[in-house]
Amino acid sequence: MLIVSDCMLVPVRSDLDLTTAPVLRQHLDRIVEGGCKRVILDMDGVEYVDSTGMAMILAESRAMRNRGGLLSLANVSENTMRALSIGCLTSFIPCTQKPEAVGAVAPLKPGVTPKRRLTIKIDAGNLEASRARLRELLVMLPLTDEEVFDMTLAAGEAMGNCVLHTPEACGFLTFAVFDDRLVIEAVDNGPGFSIASDEEPVPTLEHGRGIKIMRLLCDKVDIFRKPTGNGTVARMTKLFSSRGFGPVEEESWEAKIA
Repeated sequence: MLIVSDCMLVPVRSDLDLTTAPVLRQHLDRIVEGGCKRVILDMDGVEYVDSTGMAMILAESRAMRNRGGLLSLANVSENTMRALSIGCLTSFIPCTQKPEAVGAVAPLKPGVTPKRRLTIKIDAGNLEASRARLRELLVMLPLTDEEVFDMTLAAGEAMGNCVLHTPEACGFLTFAVFDDRLVIEAVDNGPGFSIASDEEPVPTLEHGRGIKIMRLLCDKVDIFRKPTGNGTVARMTKLFSSRGFGPVEEESWEAKIA
């Protein structure tokens, strides 16, 4: 039986052509029909996509959008990205290249302070309300609709961990807006957990996929124990791809959180 969740990572380990694309399409159809709202195709290992594969990706993306969801491609090789660009898919479907092609996220310069900062309490009894509050803030920032969708999901995973792994089911989200990026920290006071950036989580039937999902949706993810006291910090960084956080956006965001 296929277990369908709100967000699913689907590994693609072979080229997508006339023979392999229909098999993947059947699998994706079951996921979409199962109610999944976010599908990430992990394209690691794919070096060739023909017109049949492109048509399949486009059809599944449209099916998800019609249901209020989103499909995107991650870990796309340079050759595959070139083919998708020729096929005009990159203008319609979010695609990100392999990390080594994109480059590491540069650390903030010493002494740099956020232009805006806000902390909200996670409502353990109503995570939907917390996610709605999160979206209200994200749409005020220079992010695309897809990026708002992704950051809501990534932060939603972190919020769920705060509630799940804290005795009081309590946690806080802190938003820090810089010129070129958004940094969200989910902080709890549970037993504490850390994982190296190059360490892969061990998934089970119910747990372990959230970290991998966050890493694919964000530009950088750091998860570590709080420097003092008990608890875990999940720090998610999203770069502003097109433009910085300008004066107009500052005023709008400030009014929204007032």
